[in-house]
Amino acid sequence: MVILVGTGIAACGKKMPPIPPDSLVPGAVQEFSVRQQGRSLVLQWLIPKVNIEGQPLSEIQGFRLLRVHEPLDRPPSLCPPPLTQLAEIDLAYPQVGEVRGETVIYQDTDLEFGNRYYYQVVGYDRQKNLGTASSILTHNWDTLPQTPTGLRAVAGDRLVTLDWEPVTRLADGKPVPGAVNYRVYRQALQEEFSLANQVLLTAPHFQDIAVQNDVEYTYMVRAVRQVGEDYIESLDSPEQRARPQDLTAPAPLLNLVGVPNPQGVELRWAASAEPDVAGYRVYRRAVTEPEFRQVSPKLLTKAYFVDAPLEKGRTYYYYVTAVDNSPRANESPPSEAIEILY
Repeated sequence: MVILVGTGIAACGKKMPPIPPDSLVPGAVQEFSVRQQGRSLVLQWLIPKVNIEGQPLSEIQGFRLLRVHEPLDRPPSLCPPPLTQLAEIDLAYPQVGEVRGETVIYQDTDLEFGNRYYYQVVGYDRQKNLGTASSILTHNWDTLPQTPTGLRAVAGDRLVTLDWEPVTRLADGKPVPGAVNYRVYRQALQEEFSLANQVLLTAPHFQDIAVQNDVEYTYMVRAVRQVGEDYIESLDSPEQRARPQDLTAPAPLLNLVGVPNPQGVELRWAASAEPDVAGYRVYRRAVTEPEFRQVSPKLLTKAYFVDAPLEKGRTYYYYVTAVDNSPRANESPPSEAIEILY
């Protein structure tokens, strides 16, 4: 997209419609932009808040959107051919376009490949007096790349790995002239899709590390080709979903000690410093038993446990583990076992 800054068409020596004396017609729109969306170019701007004198705007009736195009094989024009009206958007009764609060959106679908499009917008009051025209925006338009296929999404621990089939052709079946890049879009919960990779991808794979565990994400991919100064994306690939999970267990616990007393064996250990640890489990094996078994009836929230009842004169072995708060309840490896003669 190229912005021809200044006073728009008037900067090229062409006369704009005269402004009535003492008229408080709208000033130029703000945040005027053009972007590609599928098979269309989407124009968007904010309703101006001031008139041509910079004072608060008292009235605005609507906008005229102007457009002209020229072949891509011509160099961009600093002074394009005269723009003609593409659409008129009445804010009170919009027959075309869309008004969302202070934002006006227009989707231009009447496009021909191999052209450069120039756009300008100007507001008008109830008497149809035109205000200040916006700067002119341009966008190159050509054949879209083919839509990526074979998207796969594999969830890991705070990670989603994506890959898909490479794109080598345009939507019309011809080879892509130049490089093909990719953009990955991510959606979480009820949010809208947003760009996941801030730099264009040169290969058909991506690792998304800006995710949280136990949240379901939806992904789609678009192939991208560069046409002049602009990028043109393919249509959306089929979507894939993935839910990262906490697969990392806490570290083994340290400093387990046990002291026999008349009530049983009193066990203590160093509490885990990991923030996602939910509690602890205690395991015991008598000298005559082949395997350890859990003796703490529920998850312990303190690094302390008394094991009872026990048989005097017998030898017991103990270890403890930490359990995190993930849905998988990942359990740490055992601590070093200790031997207690009761």
